[in-house]
Amino acid sequence: MKRPSLLVIFLSVFIDLIGFGIVMPLLPIYARDFHAPGYLIGLIMASFSVMQFLFAPLWGGLSDRIGRRPVILISNAGSAIAYALFALASTKGGQSGLLMILASRIFAGICGANLSVASAYIADVTPAEKRSRGMALIGRGLRLGFIFGPAIGSFSARQWGLPGPGWVAAAICGANVFFAVFVLQESRRPESESAVKRARINQWTHTMSQPTVGFLIILYSCDLLFRRI
Repeated sequence: MKRPSLLVIFLSVFIDLIGFGIVMPLLPIYARDFHAPGYLIGLIMASFSVMQFLFAPLWGGLSDRIGRRPVILISNAGSAIAYALFALASTKGGQSGLLMILASRIFAGICGANLSVASAYIADVTPAEKRSRGMALIGRGLRLGFIFGPAIGSFSARQWGLPGPGWVAAAICGANVFFAVFVLQESRRPESESAVKRARINQWTHTMSQPTVGFLIILYSCDLLFRRI
């Protein structure tokens, strides 16, 4: 298990969850200064998670075809662009600024849907007897992202105004991409067995029909839901 590569994976997960939480302290400001209607605030809040839900299987399938490394690099670079757009949108104000913010959140959610690829990377590089320990790295990244996301958003907004959180997140993503280019190694081996291809609804049915796996998915989904409420 290459520690520099695992650090990139940890940072990728950490940044994904920072991206979810960094906007939270800004929502009351948007509502007040940008005169954002309630439904638009809701869309800005929900769009990130919805895009993660929709695009996680697509990123995972792409990583099975072209490898984990390029998918992680592309998604992290996309996140840097999304947060830079978020920073620029925060200077606009009005309806156009709010729509740009919504677009940036959608794009950030799409790029942040690489948790499935991060999990696959850990599974690739860890032996079976150490896999639980490896997966715990992703759990740590998730929880630290939940903790530090709102804090970074609040601190950077106070220091540099509304664009501050976006620029800080973009800088963190950019630094992680630069680091990953030099240290992240490809984990998927050519001889690795490909996943069985099924239609999307058939895949969900197959997965949820397995009692233990289905129960764990429901339990984990409820845990994430109540953490974000």
